[in-house]
Amino acid sequence: MTTIALHLYRRMMRKGRLLGLLALSAVPGLVLWLAGLDADQAELASLYADIVSTVGFSFSIAALVLTVATLREERDGGTLPYLYMRPWSRSTLAVSSLLAGGAAALTLALGGWLATVVAGVAIGVDLSAMLPGLILFAGAAVGYASLFVPLGYLVPRSLLVGLGYVVVVESILSNVVTGLAQLSIWRIALRVYADVAGTVGEGTREVLGPVEAGLGEGSATLVGVLIAGFVILTLALRHRDAL
Repeated sequence: MTTIALHLYRRMMRKGRLLGLLALSAVPGLVLWLAGLDADQAELASLYADIVSTVGFSFSIAALVLTVATLREERDGGTLPYLYMRPWSRSTLAVSSLLAGGAAALTLALGGWLATVVAGVAIGVDLSAMLPGLILFAGAAVGYASLFVPLGYLVPRSLLVGLGYVVVVESILSNVVTGLAQLSIWRIALRVYADVAGTVGEGTREVLGPVEAGLGEGSATLVGVLIAGFVILTLALRHRDAL
């Protein structure tokens, strides 16, 4: 299992791709630094929460681009059948793929969060206010990997479909349709963050919308998404042609 996961992880983490996606994940840090130059020191904690909650959507795109490639590149390159020939069960391959995709997304998440920390320190944000931000990025990384790794295997134009989900469903429709807000990976991770952080601004509450903050509920939902991703991917690996 570790061998497959490491192989898939290394294949995804090409230098050129990684640097570009890390830069995209770091956009919240840049915005925080610019916004904090003229901000009131007493409002920096809520400013941090608002910016990572709203501008942090850039991480969603970065996670999508990276994680859909987990098995898609193997399939497009014609190397996936060689993995099938090894004496590994389909469930083992599914777990390994999700581990690789999750690890890759978490790498971007750590980079994005560290960018906000560097920017926050530069403008005077208290470190304790920024530590919960890692929960937001990490939770979103797990959720997006659980969704996009199976998508990359199942759908030929998975990047376009994933962009449709992030841009149309999460960014637009979730703001006007209450039910769709519950299906937003970003909002699921955000409800955990908002509960842990405690101090959030109006921007964070607007992004949450009808979704209430809650550590237990949000964590349970992320676990549910992970399990669903595993089941879907395992069934797909068992019943779909490797080519």
